[in-house]
Amino acid sequence: MSRLTLVLFVFALWGSHSFSQDAENKKEDTKDFYLKKGKGFEFHFDQDRYMFYIDFRGQFRGSYPHNNFPTEEDDFSDDDINMGISRARIKFGGYVGRPEYNFYLEQDIRGGNLLDFRAQIEKLPYLKFRVGQWKARYSRERVISSGKQTGLERSLINRIFTIDRQQGVSLYGNIDGGGAANFNYWAEMLTGSGRGGSVGDDDNLMYMLRLQWNPNGEELGFSGSDLKFHEKFVSSIAVAGVTNTTRYTRFSTSGGGQLYGYESGVDGQYKVDQFLFETAFKYRGLSFDQELHFKNIDDRVNLEETMLIGNYFQVGYFFHYLFDRFPKPLEVFARQAFFDPDTDISGNNNYEYTFGLNWFFKGHKNKLTIDYSYLNYNQFKIEDHTDHMVRIQWDVSIF
Repeated sequence: MSRLTLVLFVFALWGSHSFSQDAENKKEDTKDFYLKKGKGFEFHFDQDRYMFYIDFRGQFRGSYPHNNFPTEEDDFSDDDINMGISRARIKFGGYVGRPEYNFYLEQDIRGGNLLDFRAQIEKLPYLKFRVGQWKARYSRERVISSGKQTGLERSLINRIFTIDRQQGVSLYGNIDGGGAANFNYWAEMLTGSGRGGSVGDDDNLMYMLRLQWNPNGEELGFSGSDLKFHEKFVSSIAVAGVTNTTRYTRFSTSGGGQLYGYESGVDGQYKVDQFLFETAFKYRGLSFDQELHFKNIDDRVNLEETMLIGNYFQVGYFFHYLFDRFPKPLEVFARQAFFDPDTDISGNNNYEYTFGLNWFFKGHKNKLTIDYSYLNYNQFKIEDHTDHMVRIQWDVSIF
């Protein structure tokens, strides 16, 4: 992995220095082939009828005493300083014929997993089509790339409620009736077995629907922090629902798995229904995100039913817009999250309180983040269920 990262880094330096002038010359001389920086390092062919790009992103993290939120009792005994690469991704994409017919692939170099492979037809703004594997468009927090988040990492509740990457098909689009009559929708039929799962349990499928209202007449977009400094208030209000019959109670980049306290399932053991209410806005350097989750797990083998609830609020702000002496690239953010693993049991809520700073060297493509989290996990039956976590991370894209 280290050799590949070094090769990509050297290639990036060579490419950005050697090709930039050639690309401009070729663009002026002919449209048959030219290079430029855009979504990544872009290769354009045949008078822009074909485009292919490549990009590489790495996250280098140091943390104490945890690298991420604890998931079981033994994690509270951690007392280590962790240093290493938290993410290393290589991305490919482009279009064939025209930009409306596009594709995207993303490879996890660190874990060796193919994360995304999808093809889209996006000719009509109100009716688009996708097939392949991608992060299901369920919750804003999960859909936002790990390289475009406000926080260093997603909140405590993400692991509990995300449906993560799935394979399937999707219809989606934007319906613009003018002014506040602006809506987005995503209707997805998925295998429901997680990343790499090409078939569902017992031929069952996952069905997901997300409806989003854009009351200010424009889409907010899936990206954290108000780097563009929106002069006009831009917001979104969304609801989403998903139903799945599966052997799993949670999903992640690694695929399907089990939440704390649930046994390894058999095909069709768990009937999982989820609902989400979500709000977000950006305005003059201020960004806000909120999600309220409900998740019902019906264990059809042990005849047990459990309702889970979670919520988070996150605020980020560039104080430079209030105080000139405050550094312009510096953003301050704060987050509070809670998760109730069983609404029938009182006093078992888990809490997260996080405060952090972002320094943007070049937007989300090159930034440094530091955060501190106070954690209170009442779910675990241990004497001391409170903990602290400090992390620092450099997130950089080569191209």
